[in-house]
Amino acid sequence: MNQSLFNKYKSFSSKDFAADDDFVRYVCHPTEAESLFWETFCYVFPEKSRDVREAKLLIQALQPDHSEMFPTEVESLWNDLSTKQDEIFSSRQIEDIFQPAIVKKSFFMASVLMLSCLSGVFLVHLLKKEEIYEYKTGFEQVATLLLPDSSKVILNANSSIKLWTSGWLNETREMTLKGEAHFNINKLTSSGMYHKLLVHTNSGTIEVTGTIFNVFSRGSKTKVYLKEGGIKLNHLPDLPVILMHPGDYIQYDVLDKTISKNKVAPEKIDSWTLNKVVFDKTPFSDVLSHLKDIHGLDAVLKNKSLVDKSFTGILPADDLDLLLKALEEAFDINISIKDNTLLINLK
Repeated sequence: MNQSLFNKYKSFSSKDFAADDDFVRYVCHPTEAESLFWETFCYVFPEKSRDVREAKLLIQALQPDHSEMFPTEVESLWNDLSTKQDEIFSSRQIEDIFQPAIVKKSFFMASVLMLSCLSGVFLVHLLKKEEIYEYKTGFEQVATLLLPDSSKVILNANSSIKLWTSGWLNETREMTLKGEAHFNINKLTSSGMYHKLLVHTNSGTIEVTGTIFNVFSRGSKTKVYLKEGGIKLNHLPDLPVILMHPGDYIQYDVLDKTISKNKVAPEKIDSWTLNKVVFDKTPFSDVLSHLKDIHGLDAVLKNKSLVDKSFTGILPADDLDLLLKALEEAFDINISIKDNTLLINLK
C-alpha cells in the first residue's frame, strides 16, 4: 500500500475527504484496488472510519445524477444507514404500543318499559363508551403505534394524534392529527364489519376505508399522499369533496387557498419512515422549515438570496450534523448553532 497516501489521509476530517478528488472518484466509481486501499486504511486507522463513512454519505447524498451510481452502491449505502433497522428505530422511537386513556360516559336513553307486557322482550339502558387515545412525539423522535384494531401508525417527530370512537355502537373512529403520520389502516373490524376512520387536520377531514397513506399537517399546510386503497377529502374551505386514487399527492393551504394534485414516487413522501430524508430541488426555505419541524431549530439567515435557492440530496433522517454539513457544502455557507437557533452566513 502507498504509505505516503496513508500519511496524507490520516489527518483528514470528513470535510477534507469529501473535497478530495481521488476520494470522490472512489466513492462514485470504485475500483477493486481503491476499495482495498480504503478498507486497509480504515483497518490501520480505525479512528478515521467514521470520517470516511460520513464523507462517503455526504458525497453520495449530493451526487447530482444518482443514475451514475451503481445499484450495488445505493443498496450498500442504505444498508449502512439501516445498520440493524431495529437499532435505528429503537434510538428514535419512544414506545411501540401506547396505552389507552379510557373516558367513560354513560347516560340513560330510555326507562325500562313494561317488561312483563313485552313477553320477555325488554330494553335496557345503553351505556355509551368512548375511548380516547392520545400520543405525542418530541423533536427527533419517531414512534410506531398500534391502534386497538391492529392498524399501524408511524408518527413523525414533533407530532401528535388523538383517537376516539363515535356514532351508534361506536362504529366510527375519529382522529385529530398535528404534524405528520404514516397510516396502514385495517379495513375490517374484529367482527368482520366495515368501519371508517375520519382524520381531522388543520384544514379538512380525510375519510378512510382501508388504506395506506401519509398525511402532513403543520401550520396552514396539509399534504396527503395515497399509496394504497381509497380516501376522500372533506370539508376543505371553498372546495368540493375530492376523491383520491393510489399515487395521488394533494397539497393545500387554507390561508392561501391554493391546492395542487400530482403523481409522485412514494419514496419521496414516506422515506422518513425508513430513516431517510429526501430533498428534490427543495426550496431552501422548506429545508429550514424541516429543520424547525423535526429538530426544533429556528434560523437566522443573514443573506436572503439563499431563500431562492434549492437543495437536492438524500440523507439519514436522524443525522443532523450530516445534513448541516451537506447544506454548507451545497451553498458554500457556514452554519453554527446557538440556543437552538441556526446562524447561517456566507463563507
